[in-house]
Amino acid sequence: MRRWAGIIVILTLSLTVAVLTATLATEWQQVIVYTRSTTIHALAVSSNNTGTVINITVTAMTPGSGYVYVASSPLPTAESGTFISSSQIAALVATYLANQPFNKYNFLINVEPTTLEIGGPSASGYMTVAMWALITNHTLNPDVVMTGMILPDGSIGPVGGLPAKIEAAAQEGYEVVLIPYGQQEYQTSTGQVINLVSYGRSLGVDVIPIMSVRQAIYYFTGVNLTIPSISSEELKNTAYVNITKFLWMRIYDRLIKSGAINSTDPNVSKYVKQAINYANQGMYYTAASLGFQGLINYYQDEMQNYTTSQLYGLLNQLNNELNYYSNAVSHYNVTTANIDIIIGIYDRIEDAQQSLTAASQDLTTNDIADAISNLAYAKARIETLGDWLAVLNAINGGAPISTNYLEELTSMYLVYAQSITEYTISLSNAIGLPNAMQEMNSITQEVQNAQNNYQNGLYPLALAQSLDAISSNDAMLHLLFTPTINGQASAGYLINITEYVRKLAVFNTYEAENRCGLFPMLAISYIDFGNYYLNDYNSTGDINDLAAALQLYELAASYSQALYELAASTNSCGTPFTITNIQPINVSNASFNIQNTSLTGYNMAFLVVGIALVALAVGVAIFSLKSLKINE
Repeated sequence: MRRWAGIIVILTLSLTVAVLTATLATEWQQVIVYTRSTTIHALAVSSNNTGTVINITVTAMTPGSGYVYVASSPLPTAESGTFISSSQIAALVATYLANQPFNKYNFLINVEPTTLEIGGPSASGYMTVAMWALITNHTLNPDVVMTGMILPDGSIGPVGGLPAKIEAAAQEGYEVVLIPYGQQEYQTSTGQVINLVSYGRSLGVDVIPIMSVRQAIYYFTGVNLTIPSISSEELKNTAYVNITKFLWMRIYDRLIKSGAINSTDPNVSKYVKQAINYANQGMYYTAASLGFQGLINYYQDEMQNYTTSQLYGLLNQLNNELNYYSNAVSHYNVTTANIDIIIGIYDRIEDAQQSLTAASQDLTTNDIADAISNLAYAKARIETLGDWLAVLNAINGGAPISTNYLEELTSMYLVYAQSITEYTISLSNAIGLPNAMQEMNSITQEVQNAQNNYQNGLYPLALAQSLDAISSNDAMLHLLFTPTINGQASAGYLINITEYVRKLAVFNTYEAENRCGLFPMLAISYIDFGNYYLNDYNSTGDINDLAAALQLYELAASYSQALYELAASTNSCGTPFTITNIQPINVSNASFNIQNTSLTGYNMAFLVVGIALVALAVGVAIFSLKSLKINE
């Protein structure tokens, strides 16, 4: 079963075939496909809460198209089909770890259930190991078994029913059971806390918590895929430094011309001072992000004296500016060199549009305070777009990205974003966290927006929103299952998880940059600002800063991996590109005049970029994560 075979047969529902035959309009066509199969023994929990083992046969097929086919009776439908969607992500992660394009293979998953409870994603980590072993020609250790959900960054997420699953493993004679890290202190539905390592030992099995599928591969095959230690400073090549310095200088210019740099408001001055401090250290992205936040606060203070007429005038002006930039970016062709920047611009356009829509509703209901808050944010956001277009103009070369490939990858991540969001919601409901549900409503809306944009053919934006939602869910799952002591979240758990994800983010980004010749601007920036929050945590001990860093590192890991997968699947790695001198884009103010206003210090020139490549794009997520009050 583990030897590649080439046999001409018709694909049947048993999914044990070795060759696909394809039908055309009027004739059969013979296609030779090579396959290799293995059977894993996944741990599950039956409807009466007893543990059981399910046989899952995984078949790898090449050549392929990056598809995963699932056959089971009954079909897995529990938890909104996360079994199916997590199988797709398992294939994506497995091919990535094997240094293979994801569309080189198809995978067939044949489930032979002994229980109806097969709908969840708890076997997806195990399936990832199996897929990796098949395409790299390794054999799985039959004495090891595991449970855990695969996350897009390769980490292993939490699952339920662990005591019963360990019991089932012991009864079947397994020696080692791998479980998700953080769940070794397992709290049952009755509130009882069980140390699963000790519990497993009492049953005669070694229970080992693991953070990532890389660790699982080691226990199953002996292959060491340990992530090497790479400094985040190694990611900052000359192009990145020059671009972020340019963006910081534009922010600094606006801080001066707007008067924000001399503000005595502590909500402005603290960000300005921090921004200048980080700029002096050469941390230009962090400097620009902090300066951007200072501008938002300054604009908000400034608008307190606006009349309703002036606010309406500003709303109309900002809508005109946003329409200009929306039209401008739509004329660019997407390449492997500029997709990162295009994704960033589309994401910011959408973000600004939502703020303007909210501001319009606020003005209609005479909610002036919220209208000012939304307009201040939208103004700072839209001011960034001119400079991001300038950066986009400076990038030349790269391989054109086929719309079909971009659609395919976006579809895969979108389906997973939908399923993992509903899975996280189900867990939130199960453990009763109303604050978590508030955050999940925001994530759910982002998934819906991604769906709408996907249907409208805006694949870069839909991809960005899907990755944002997946990363937010990744972070939420870690936060939901953070062990608590006397009601306080375990900082040790979050420190270890955050450090692992940071290391992974740096490695994934380094691989995209050096192994594939890409320019992962977003990912580098996520890491840069995540380091800021991690440093803050080390100084203050505020666990919310740790949660913010985790969110940013999750984003970096997901973005860099998605970009790599896209380039690798189109055989575009290594395509050369250049970045020329960045020339600011000037837009005439004549089209955007505010009527009947006198705005002291309100410079309408497009001089600034809100560098928040990430900071403000995930700002809402960060602040809402803080609203979980995980330190309580």
